Amino acid sequence: MTKVIDHERRTRRWIVPLLVGLLLSYIGFKSLHIAVAVEAYRNQPLSVDTTGAAK
Repeated sequence: MTKVIDHERRTRRWIVPLLVGLLLSYIGFKSLHIAVAVEAYRNQPLSVDTTGAAK
């Protein structure tokens, strides 16, 4: 029983930082992706009038 508990603690010790690192990496890449997309489409004029298009 003690071996199982120790193994679970050791596993949790490296899985939690791994998941946190993966989550932070995903957030970083996603924010970079959004920033690039916003910069690419900033100040680009539309070719047609879109007044009322969302109604």
